[in-house]
Amino acid sequence: MEERVKKFSNPLLTIIFVFALSALGFSSATNVYITPNGSSQGACTTNPQSPAWFNSTSNWGSGAGQIGPGTTVTICGTFTGAAGSTEFTFQGSGTSGNPVTLRFDTNTQLNAPYWAPSSGGQGCGGAICMYNRSYITVDGGSNGLIQNTANGDGLGNQNQSEGIEATSCNNCTIQNLLIQNIYVHPMNGVGSIDQTQMRCISFSGSNWNINNNTMHDAGWCLFQAYSNGDNNTTISGNNIYNMDHGWMLATSSANSYNNAFFYGNQVHDSANWDASGCPYHHDGIHTFGTSGSSMSGVYVYNNYFYGNWGNCPTGFIFVEGGASSTPSHMHSSAWWNNVLIVNSASPIVNTNGWFDIASGDSGTQQVYSNTIVGPNNTDNTLCLGMENLSGLTYEDNVISNCGDPVNISSSTVTVADYNFYGPSCGSMNNCFIWNGSFTGSFTAWKSASGRDSHSIQSMAPMLNADGSPQSGSPVVEKGADLSSIASVVLVSLSSDTAKGDTRTPESRPTGTCLTQGSSSCWDIGAYQYAASATPPAPAAPNGLTAVVH
Repeated sequence: MEERVKKFSNPLLTIIFVFALSALGFSSATNVYITPNGSSQGACTTNPQSPAWFNSTSNWGSGAGQIGPGTTVTICGTFTGAAGSTEFTFQGSGTSGNPVTLRFDTNTQLNAPYWAPSSGGQGCGGAICMYNRSYITVDGGSNGLIQNTANGDGLGNQNQSEGIEATSCNNCTIQNLLIQNIYVHPMNGVGSIDQTQMRCISFSGSNWNINNNTMHDAGWCLFQAYSNGDNNTTISGNNIYNMDHGWMLATSSANSYNNAFFYGNQVHDSANWDASGCPYHHDGIHTFGTSGSSMSGVYVYNNYFYGNWGNCPTGFIFVEGGASSTPSHMHSSAWWNNVLIVNSASPIVNTNGWFDIASGDSGTQQVYSNTIVGPNNTDNTLCLGMENLSGLTYEDNVISNCGDPVNISSSTVTVADYNFYGPSCGSMNNCFIWNGSFTGSFTAWKSASGRDSHSIQSMAPMLNADGSPQSGSPVVEKGADLSSIASVVLVSLSSDTAKGDTRTPESRPTGTCLTQGSSSCWDIGAYQYAASATPPAPAAPNGLTAVVH
């Protein structure tokens, strides 16, 4: 008998089989290549397209060859845009686990006399626009560059501009880019431009990552104007300089925000934004808000603030509060392992506070193991201000070479102890501020405040230029053991500072510190002297749940 092949007889399985083949044949492209004119160059040799192809909605979707979830778009070459233009505008979004990635090939540049200005969160600007998208990654690769070529004082243009527009973008990442010369402002240059509109990145939304970028010569470099319900921002490993503001976290409406992690960054040198009359007040971090707004869960650690900040700074860190017309309405926050070094050549007398936390409406405000070195100890420069706080814990901090080392006012203080104060007060002997009044000497401060009973003052701090202790420094083995709280969000407190990712953190002692001066005790400040282990820097905490206060 002739043997016959059986036919496929199950109609349901037939339908499934057909759809499976369709999915294979009509899924989004895995790789797309873009060059300035659509010709092959660099890594872009497979069917390269032009930017106009990327910017056309007809080339986005789930069809074969279209850009969609999971697609990597590689751009190659030098792209030259017209003044005020945008080179790449995302026409769609990715999905969870399948972002749309725009990746720069080696030596790829986006250049224009000046890129389009911010649209105020209403549309597209910048060299790259990610407005109102989700699951987008922009990766500069090894040396991707976005720049203005002729925007600044004395240059061909003095226009508002930004590098990337990414407002209302959720689950988005910008990494490994050099963004430069958005506005070049020489020291004592023109003071009439709106520096807030000269931005490296404008962004808002939830679940953001801005990592390992270098950004310089801009007004307000990272401009985060949060919307209601935004949460979870990570800004890490960036080098930010020659700017008026490093990172702004703010809102102008009754919005709430939760969970920002700013760590491992270098923020330095703002003196180039000095102008006559100080129309620009320089800040590394600046937070503010309005009536009805709130922000909570702001975590700032392992950063390095340094350089020449000129004659017009507010400070390295300025959390607006108190009598401000735009208070931050910040709730719980934590600040640890930061190194803040004020240039000793700066002539400015900064009474604002180089590190000023002036808002803590509820929850806890934790200030641990920071090192602040001021410019001199003879003027009224304030190094650390903590005002209007609902639950302050202030331990293991080094404050040295400041005329006025610390101000704690209008705050509920849980703990303030085991801190170190180096040279201060000059010849005045009246520099510690408690509840808005100078208390006199360090001894008088302790009496007036009832705090700092285990803290130390010494005119010989024995610190290096970066604030790290020398052998025999009085900060060594004199700190409080904070290992019991070094977990979850504060896990990196178990090691000392990464100092803006410029050093490998050292482990702090894990034994029980019975008395100050034993080897099991922590050092005061951001550094642990001569620690035995050098673990890698801990990663940012994951799996946090935003809680609105």
